[in-house]
Amino acid sequence: MLRMILIDKNGEVRIPWRVVSLFALIFSAAFIISKTWRAAGLPGQRDSSEWQVFSYAALMVGAVLLIILLLLRAFEKRGLDAIWLPLQRSAVGQTLLGTLLGCVPILLLVGIAVLAGYGSIAPGSASLSAIGGAMLPALGAVLLFAALEELVLRGYVFRQISLARNPLFAAAITGVLFGLIHSGNPGANWQGLVFTAIGGFLMGLLLIRSGSLWLLIGYHFGWNACSGNLFGLMVSGMDVQNTVRVTTLSGSDWLTGGSYGFESSLPAVLCELAFLSALLLYLHKIQRGQSRLRAGSEPFQSGL
Repeated sequence: MLRMILIDKNGEVRIPWRVVSLFALIFSAAFIISKTWRAAGLPGQRDSSEWQVFSYAALMVGAVLLIILLLLRAFEKRGLDAIWLPLQRSAVGQTLLGTLLGCVPILLLVGIAVLAGYGSIAPGSASLSAIGGAMLPALGAVLLFAALEELVLRGYVFRQISLARNPLFAAAITGVLFGLIHSGNPGANWQGLVFTAIGGFLMGLLLIRSGSLWLLIGYHFGWNACSGNLFGLMVSGMDVQNTVRVTTLSGSDWLTGGSYGFESSLPAVLCELAFLSALLLYLHKIQRGQSRLRAGSEPFQSGL
């Protein structure tokens, strides 16, 4: 009976148990890292320096990468290419491209806010010339935490849901999960979580169209770094220290996002929706043109 619950008719571990295994191992790794961190006399994250936060994030990403690789080997006899994360030279270029793409909706939003008169920009406490100090490890930590979320949600979980159902369903489910994991953030409100879920769904579509998790990691990083570290906006309810600029949004909550920050505002979700829709349409046209020149499946389909 237990075997029937755990194993499917093909003799493979059922998809839900693969996902449960992932989260069980991640929580175990987080517990061990946290206990070891405290045993070494290091402070909690709120009291840690930028370099300490970066080190903690690096440990978590390393642990999650190892866990995902072990699960892929155990359940599917595959490597990181199964979650669209091949270790190749193009990874750096794809991540950098994703970073630039992630900045575009933020630049649109800030530009609209300033031109419409409900946003203002002032100098922040950090400068680009001081990037080698506190800014460098802070940006590194932002990149690593973005990678952590992408590896789990639009990496392993997306992969397993795609195998069980289809990629579009996986984009919807991981989008909802993306919204829910932010529910514990300071100032979280229903519209912020809904808008975050919509953004997560769009990012899932971008993964389907691009076939590159590196691009998604870069996009997530670009969004957070540009909004928080560059423009000093509150990111998912959390204030960012030592920013290059400080952007102040004034007006009703639908314009500013209220306690959750700009990501809970209507202009923010519209900017992201417009930009990613245009990007997805562009990628679709490019791939249709390529399909006329040569036979072959789309990158995402070949990844499965």
